Amino acid sequence: MTRFTVLAAAALCFCGCARQLNPAEKEEARRAELELQSVMDMVSTRQIPPVEFELGSARLLESSRPLLDRVADVLIGHNRLKLIVSGHTDDSGSEEFNETLSLQRAGAVKMYLATKGVHPDSVRVYGYGESMPAIQGGTDETRALNRRVEFRITTRDWGTVY
Repeated sequence: MTRFTVLAAAALCFCGCARQLNPAEKEEARRAELELQSVMDMVSTRQIPPVEFELGSARLLESSRPLLDRVADVLIGHNRLKLIVSGHTDDSGSEEFNETLSLQRAGAVKMYLATKGVHPDSVRVYGYGESMPAIQGGTDETRALNRRVEFRITTRDWGTVY
């Protein structure tokens, strides 16, 4: 299983709403989900690379821009939706370092999206460090799969998300 497949499979979870959506809001959410799924399909087929960072750093690699630009386009096109960005690391380094690094990486994604016109208040970031591995194991390949950023779109108000 490749890093791209895991990213595509794990990156998108669509949340339900705390309040009843009207038909127009349901349609907007459905279209945004399809658009974001299309972007993630491009990642899984390697048409565009996933979000990647410099080793041990929250500095985004240039190769991450095409994906983040497309995510920004989806959010700008559906400005009532919100995005949850979850950062994850592998098990190299201390637990405290990994938790901080994962939060910083998610924050770097939020900052990049803000520079593209996404309103910062519509993006929430969480850092999970090494606590939620995509795949168990201590090989270089599994560690690479566990270093990831996941996206989740929601239509909920922030007070009801978590």
